Amino acid sequence: MSTEQIVLVVGASRGIGLSLVEQLAARPDTTAIGTARGSCAALEAIPNVKVLTLDLLDEESIKKAASTIPELDTLIVNGAIGARDPVTVIPTDKLFEYLNINVLGPHRVIKAFLPALRARKTRRIIGISSVGGSLATHAAPGSLAAQGLAGCYSTSKAAFNMMLVQFHNELQKERFTVIALHPGFVATDMGNQAHLLKLAEKAGLVGMPVSTSVEGMLKVVDGLDHSKSASFFDWKGDIVPW
Repeated sequence: MSTEQIVLVVGASRGIGLSLVEQLAARPDTTAIGTARGSCAALEAIPNVKVLTLDLLDEESIKKAASTIPELDTLIVNGAIGARDPVTVIPTDKLFEYLNINVLGPHRVIKAFLPALRARKTRRIIGISSVGGSLATHAAPGSLAAQGLAGCYSTSKAAFNMMLVQFHNELQKERFTVIALHPGFVATDMGNQAHLLKLAEKAGLVGMPVSTSVEGMLKVVDGLDHSKSASFFDWKGDIVPW
């Protein structure tokens, strides 16, 4: 029996998504697939990777990409926008943009790839989330997360987390494993925003290399079974409160 794993990373043009594909493609027993909105030299340069064009905002592009993948073990949903946009001052249209990309986009993707996931027995859905979406963390006095990418970003990530739990609830009878993953404080374009760097400096934090976070997250994914569905882990495998 083949032990090959087919893994799709949605949002793989840079940062965490690109590193996920790089590390997955280096595994001899894994078929790695990555998506980008358009031509992406960095993604296309990785050996042994299938590249799909997919835009989280374009349902037709998502359906077209999904039609080319008949079987899939693991779907990793990456890709999001994030800045410090307080809900008290931001236009409602901007909040809708966050929700459209960070919540509705993943919803379109997960729905489209369910047939491919059902064609295999692994049936894993991994949402790259953030501690910014943890209600318990934000409500804690002096929360560092509440001083970071709060506002619209955290609102969208909390909604994303709840949506993942709902997918778990509706798919658990089919033995799906659905989790959220917090990558930690990572030196990506999002993590290197000036506001976050100042906050991190005050707290004595330094953004970790992308590859370190990704290596840790993949270890978490490798260790999953159905009993761990509806969990929120960080990159080290520790539980994050919802």
